This record gives sequence, structure tokens and C-alpha cells, in this order.
Amino acid sequence: MILHIQNAIEPATLDAITKSLSQELFTDGSQTAGRAAKQVKNNRQLRLQDDKPAALAMLLKHLQRNVIFKSSTFTKQFVNVMVNQYHTNQEYGLHIDDALMGHVRTDISFTLGLSHIDHYQGGELVIEDTTGERSWKLGLGDMLLYPSHYLHRVNAVRNGERLAMVGWIQSHVRSAEHRELLLDLKCSMSEEFEQRGKTQQYDRLSKSYNNLLRQWAE
Repeated sequence: MILHIQNAIEPATLDAITKSLSQELFTDGSQTAGRAAKQVKNNRQLRLQDDKPAALAMLLKHLQRNVIFKSSTFTKQFVNVMVNQYHTNQEYGLHIDDALMGHVRTDISFTLGLSHIDHYQGGELVIEDTTGERSWKLGLGDMLLYPSHYLHRVNAVRNGERLAMVGWIQSHVRSAEHRELLLDLKCSMSEEFEQRGKTQQYDRLSKSYNNLLRQWAE
């Protein structure tokens, strides 16, 4: 499941946090790339370590409050979180994320746009699946969630600055197909409850959701 969430965090909050992040020291992105990825990774990055920098830790806390994010990821733990910075002619070529980071399995990758969409040109996030290539240009607050097993790249920024938070999640529900089914059920439960209250239909949906989660959760 590839999920595009718009306005994942309230814009005013994002603007305040990104201004604080701009004062931080970004380092060469190739420092955290594997042997092959080093050859195609050309960006700057700021990593979250022990809740520092505080602005990045705050950004992650706000993200975790998003209902759709919580309902679609079933986050067991965040494996790694950072902010990537791309200036003109910088890019990240085709690669796949490591299956294990610090001996922890990566199930879900995410990118949260931290730049206004008209502040940079290029810089699309491109994912390869069985149907071919699909691309997204992410503006401020736009988030893309996708299974970590896809090949993907970030096209070269032709002008301006592209800033984005990226991270990896180990999920309580390992299968991407199972997570998608659970999200569909959760959305149906919410719609039924909001429109009709606690009906027999809601109870049946709730029963199916919770018993499937009980079966699939690790």
C-alpha cells in the first residue's frame, strides 16, 4: 500500500518547526548510505539522536498524532528518522532501503514534505512497483507512506531547496497487505459510527478488525 496523506501536520506548526531546523548543522548524506547507495546519494541530512535536535523530535511527535498515520502504520518503533536537504543539482538515485537498520526490520518508509511546493523545481519522489514508475512532488505537510521493499529515487532538484523528513518504521503488522485491509476496516468502522452510531454493522466491523489485528500483530 502506497498512501498519500495531505496536511499530515498543521501548516503553522510546520512553518515554525522548519524555521528552527534551518538553524541546525546538516552533514553529508552519504555518511549513512550503504556501499552502493553512496554512489547515487547527493544530499545533506540532519539525524534524530536521543531526541535531538529538539525541533526534529517535536516534528515526529506531531506526526504521531495524525489519525491516518497511526491507523495505517501500527508503529512498533521508529527505526531511524532524519531530515534530508536537497539544493540545486542534488539528488538521490535509484536504491532500496536496508531491510535491517540497527538489527531492526524496516517495514514502512515515509517522507514528509517540509518545503512549500513552489519553493523548488524537480525533486520528485519516484517509486517503482510492478506497474512501472509513479512520482510525487511533495509540498509542505504532504506525506507519502510506502512499503520499504520498493526501489525508489529522488529526482534532481533543478532550482531551490527541497526539505523533507524521512524515516523508517517497524510495524506491529508485518504484511503490507494486512495493513491495507485493516485500514479499510478502520475507515469503514469510523464512517459507520459517525453516521449511525454503535449499530450491529459497527459491531461486526469492530469484531472483524480486532480479531484480524489479534491474529496478525507481532
